[in-house]
Amino acid sequence: MAGIVDVAAAAGVTVGTVSRVLNGDPAVRVRPETRERIHAAARAANYTPNRAARALRRARLGTLALAVHDVSNPVYAAVTAGAQQAASRHGYVLMLADVPELARDAATFSRVVNSGIVDGLLLLPAGVDADRQVAAEAAGIVPTVIVNDSADALASVTLDNEAAARMATEHLIGLGHRDIGLLELDGDTERGFARTRGWETAMHAAGLPVNTAWVRRGGHTAEAGRQAMGTVLDRADRPTAVMVASVLAAVGAVAAARDRGLEVPADLSVVGFHDVFFAQYLQPGLTVVELPLRALGERSVELLLALLDHGEPEHIVITEPAPRIVVRGTTARHRPPVR
Repeated sequence: MAGIVDVAAAAGVTVGTVSRVLNGDPAVRVRPETRERIHAAARAANYTPNRAARALRRARLGTLALAVHDVSNPVYAAVTAGAQQAASRHGYVLMLADVPELARDAATFSRVVNSGIVDGLLLLPAGVDADRQVAAEAAGIVPTVIVNDSADALASVTLDNEAAARMATEHLIGLGHRDIGLLELDGDTERGFARTRGWETAMHAAGLPVNTAWVRRGGHTAEAGRQAMGTVLDRADRPTAVMVASVLAAVGAVAAARDRGLEVPADLSVVGFHDVFFAQYLQPGLTVVELPLRALGERSVELLLALLDHGEPEHIVITEPAPRIVVRGTTARHRPPVR
């Protein structure tokens, strides 16, 4: 039996567009020829919208879904904890889903969002095609909030990533470092761009040069950070400090320095993002910029519930509590080499 995924494929549009057109959503904007193509594909497939599911969705089942890329990532775990707390406070159950799996199995994802199983979706993107696919298919079917990133047509809640990166870089500058590298996030996300802007802004404000040879994509894993940092440290001219836009990549950056017989922080100061539980237990302890991850999860759920009550999509930036530096053992004052 043909489903909405088949209709979308035949019409050359997203599942969300098919759902909105066939359900008569007056807010959907499509060309007349596209609308007719969708209806023709639905007729050919003998597909009709699931009216019972729509009724169930209006009645609300009390279930929300949070889609992330790696449930083992401690940053996502902190966001999930905040979202879970807020959901429970309002009488909702929070389901955890894996974005790559949802994107790979479009039919299953379509059944989830079209069957009324979930009332709303929280999406924490990593800037890859899977994010865009999931967001496109969910939009117009279930209320959706983008977490710690932004999308023009969807509601979003984000941290003050630019201010946090600026603060982390200023910490290194305050320690006397002038040659400061950057390990960026992978993927095309607004939070990644914001962290890069924060580093650049701090460097320019201090009158320091931005050396693009010391900028690498550090990814979201320790191994990715290790590899990226290694390519910088293998240069004849290397930085004395680095701002790393991911806490796991920062762990990898420390490992890369040790691989080359360098001491942290004597030879390389490292500051990472997010004060996750293990940062204080590393040797040396990892200096980080702390952001309110639990509050991010809580505010995202609050916004999603407002959307369920027919609220307008908003773009919220969490500025309080403000980012703060947690100084540990991976950063130290720069001491020029004795000549």
